[in-house]
Amino acid sequence: MLFICDIPKLINFIASKKNMLKRIIPALLLTIIIASCSHKKDRPTTAMDTGREFIRATLDGDFEDAEPLLYNDTLNVQFFDSYKLMYNRLPDDDKQKFKNADYVINKYTDLNDSVSVINYSNTYMKQPQEIKVVNKNGTWQIDFKYTVSGASN
Repeated sequence: MLFICDIPKLINFIASKKNMLKRIIPALLLTIIIASCSHKKDRPTTAMDTGREFIRATLDGDFEDAEPLLYNDTLNVQFFDSYKLMYNRLPDDDKQKFKNADYVINKYTDLNDSVSVINYSNTYMKQPQEIKVVNKNGTWQIDFKYTVSGASN
């Protein structure tokens, strides 16, 4: 129990540790900031959620969010890099129209337990498109080469 007569001792103790606190508090704050900034966004756990996130990210031109959802093979990466170049060359007005666009899932098809196809359109282009979502090692990923070529590989 703290007695009134102990308060001056407590004040002296805190004052004597002032230099140590000056070093600890900034380090503690820095640690908290780094931990909060490095928090990764949870990865979607279903084919539909993966497709939705990918569609929204590509409409927004947010390739940092879209790319981790991509199935990482050479052809997919090449096609996606080409898509990014094409998108980045669009006039700002078109980019804004894509960002403002909503998307509609027209049809969702499970081809089997590890492959799904999502047919969708966006309110800007109003043209149906398809993306293929594949489950590789327990993770749903976008097979972008299917989107570009329509190939069933």
